[in-house]
Amino acid sequence: MGLVSEPGLGALCALGSGAAWAVIGLQARQLSPPLNSISINALRTSLSGALLLAWVILTRGTGELLAMSPGAFVLLVLSIAIATGIGDTAFFESSRSIGLARAMTVSTTYPLLATVLAAVLLGELVSVRVAVGSLVTLAGLVLIVSARTDAAPVHLGYRLGLAVAMLAALAWAVSVIMLRSPLREMGPLTAQAVRLPVAGALLSLTPWARGGVTRLRAGGRALMVQMGAVGLFTTASSILYVAGIKYAGVAVATVLSSTAPMFAIPLGALFLGERLTPQAVAGVVVTVAGIGILQL
Repeated sequence: MGLVSEPGLGALCALGSGAAWAVIGLQARQLSPPLNSISINALRTSLSGALLLAWVILTRGTGELLAMSPGAFVLLVLSIAIATGIGDTAFFESSRSIGLARAMTVSTTYPLLATVLAAVLLGELVSVRVAVGSLVTLAGLVLIVSARTDAAPVHLGYRLGLAVAMLAALAWAVSVIMLRSPLREMGPLTAQAVRLPVAGALLSLTPWARGGVTRLRAGGRALMVQMGAVGLFTTASSILYVAGIKYAGVAVATVLSSTAPMFAIPLGALFLGERLTPQAVAGVVVTVAGIGILQL
């Protein structure tokens, strides 16, 4: 790995994934309307999946793709179906109701849920550091969700928006647990070259995604360029995320990818005009401090 160790490289990849995810969240808000959340998900995963699959085949051939075991393939399909079909869609829906930064902060508590699932399903021990970090993160979450603004809720109600954001966190936690086993057989590029096209195909088959391509074309060149950018950021974020899991492990990768709210706050303020109360900002700071304790 040269000057950077594998864990260090994995940590950098996970951090980059968080930054890219914040940009995706911003762009998804700007695409809705005219596109709904599932149409955005179907289009971005189909585009990024096609690009990544073509790249893997052109540069590496089909050997690693054909060599994967049936069990690994099933886990890859299930992980992306849960992460994208449920998790990402729930996140985009919640961001329309409770704001980008708040929705991202609530939903990215998924490392806590992943830690619990790993302890229950994989037998991983929960250290004192993890327990303290979890408590600090939850304290920050309480501050964030209690700092309501006077603005009328959009799309969903406030409480339902919070519940949907937590659903996204649960879906992402389940997905990351499923990923660990297949990554023992293949690299992150190959894994994502399988996961993303499958996600795009599954989402495109749903009735809620119908007409997405037509509405995209009707939106003109600007909308199509923006969707292309979403596809590119999706490709980058997904590769960096899986590379983080492979090289740094589940705990570090999930925690560092959760730094997305720190990028979402200035993005939401600059491009969406979102305003957070001092209590909400303090909650974000406390949450990130808790995430930092988890990562130490």
